[in-house]
Amino acid sequence: DSGVAAAAHAMAIQVFQVGGIVLLALSTVSQTVVPNEMVERYDRILKRRVGGRESAKATVNRLMSWGFILGIALGAMQIALLPVIQRSTPIQEVRDAARIPSILASVFQIMNGLVFIGEGVMVGCGSYLQLSLSTVVATTGCLWALRTFPPIYGLSGVWMAFGVFNSLRLAGVYLHQFVNGPLAPKAMAKSGKE
Repeated sequence: DSGVAAAAHAMAIQVFQVGGIVLLALSTVSQTVVPNEMVERYDRILKRRVGGRESAKATVNRLMSWGFILGIALGAMQIALLPVIQRSTPIQEVRDAARIPSILASVFQIMNGLVFIGEGVMVGCGSYLQLSLSTVVATTGCLWALRTFPPIYGLSGVWMAFGVFNSLRLAGVYLHQFVNGPLAPKAMAKSGKE
């Protein structure tokens, strides 16, 4: 009723946005780069064939590595900026309430780097149904977590629910990358035999 939780949540969102927007932009990059790389073509400058599934898989691996590295770097930067962001309010009660959610928002950037790029790859590969199903499962898990965690942990429980949401999305990305996507090892082996 005092508005402390709402103000603390707004502060945690500000922390999240420091890195989240950069990582979300990488999703758009992967949506464009991966399908372009999947098309095998002749490069007149290099005077050889470029692209294809192997090249696209290598590109996905690089993008995922960059997402992981940037997630760590941006999360660390957000944690380093917490004292500055904490000064945005003179109310100590809001600062205290925002501390753990802000740390969670920073740590989640590691996951976000992988999830955002992985979902961009899913769009780039045209795996819309799998992406949609993954999102439905993640949303269901998040709704369960929102009913379970906030009564116990308060505002931190809301951010834990976001962690559940992104963990389930990461599981969907993993399945696409390694089990049933067009660039998964099994699909790559099958296309190599054809």
